[in-house]
Amino acid sequence: MKAFRCVVHWLAHVGIALAAVALLASMVMIVYSVVMRYVLNQPVTWVDELVGYLLVACVMLAAADALRQGEHIAVDIVTERLSARGRRWTAVLGLLAVAASALLLAIEGFDMVVFSRMVGLLSNGYLAVPMWIPQMLVPVGALLLLLSAIVAVGAAWRGEDAAHDDAIKPMGIE
Repeated sequence: MKAFRCVVHWLAHVGIALAAVALLASMVMIVYSVVMRYVLNQPVTWVDELVGYLLVACVMLAAADALRQGEHIAVDIVTERLSARGRRWTAVLGLLAVAASALLLAIEGFDMVVFSRMVGLLSNGYLAVPMWIPQMLVPVGALLLLLSAIVAVGAAWRGEDAAHDDAIKPMGIE
């Protein structure tokens, strides 16, 4: 199980790194588009479409690391009043719900990719991108989230804090 946690944490780090690159690329493209439109009076039509795809990449690739770090939104007004056992069970049930949602998103996302590729669906924008390419981010991100949820369920079941797991230190990941 320790090796599995190490691999999942490494994959989550890769996902967040790729999300950061996508976010930086989006920022650069938006600045480029603004300069071209308002300074040089030559609007760039394809930037909005590409930035939209990069936003999907940011969200889908960063979700697993956010779960791993305990950064997802949580309402703790009720759970903070529970006993340690009650908090543990609530955490396990919540993480199982995340895992189930991620599994469904991965399955449906993969079906969407297969369908888009089968019919040759292209984007409506100026890029005319085969839609299965940006859509692939959905099942990939969902699988990353599912793996992180599985690790987090195991940690919560044992009463550990998955966000500060010592199992990843041997690989040099902080």
